[in-house]
Amino acid sequence: MTRDDLLAAATEAARADPRVLAFFLTGSLATGEGDPYSDIDTVMVVAPGDLPDMVDDARAWVEALTELVLWKQVHPPYPLFHAITPEWLRFDITITAPDRLGLSRDRTRPLLDRAGIYEALPPHPPTKPLKPEAVGRIVEEFLRILALAPVPLARRDYVAAVTGAGLLRGLLIELMVAEQNPVVPPGAKSLSRVLPPEDIALLEGLPSPAAAREASLAANLALAEAFLPRARRLAERSGLSWPHRLETACRDHLRRELGLEISA
Repeated sequence: MTRDDLLAAATEAARADPRVLAFFLTGSLATGEGDPYSDIDTVMVVAPGDLPDMVDDARAWVEALTELVLWKQVHPPYPLFHAITPEWLRFDITITAPDRLGLSRDRTRPLLDRAGIYEALPPHPPTKPLKPEAVGRIVEEFLRILALAPVPLARRDYVAAVTGAGLLRGLLIELMVAEQNPVVPPGAKSLSRVLPPEDIALLEGLPSPAAAREASLAANLALAEAFLPRARRLAERSGLSWPHRLETACRDHLRRELGLEISA
């Protein structure tokens, strides 16, 4: 079975199920940004009274289309199911009611629409303001993890040190994405669609530490000096009060324990 075969089978199944008011394709395949590695993101709309039964039937509904090797349900704000086939086709289906939709016409392709729901969608998703608490979470977590760097080094647990650097790198990427404030957050597999080329180049140029003391120190220093200046700028832009005491305590701790001086 190909990806197109699976999508066609799902559309026909939706057409044959009277509970389904609308069946939409979303994600990169709907916007024309998809590639051969994109997954299938779909939204099924049912009447509120049919929602509990449809959620209960979701796995059987998808298994009638194809064999599955993975089925995973995610909650809230509404039921989202991740499915993977033996061919490693990734099929996601969200089941919701008309009053719970968070879609827009420019990011949605109607495959079935018995109730005229698509035309009632807004043309574009609303631009959301950058929340200071979201920036604050990233900043506080970065400083907390950075200040833990002495622990695995003192224990000579260099594998754990590599893990810590990976967490810091992930938080730097979160910060970069927050700077762009995308209408729809990108998936982990599509950062190049959101981040500018200079950010991708910065990430590619950061050291990836080996499981060794000096490599770990160099990685932590490079990550801190990449993160902190732009985090301060984003904090000012979002209205976040910068955690000066936390940053000072983190710097002092790294200086005492590791002799690490962060110039940024």
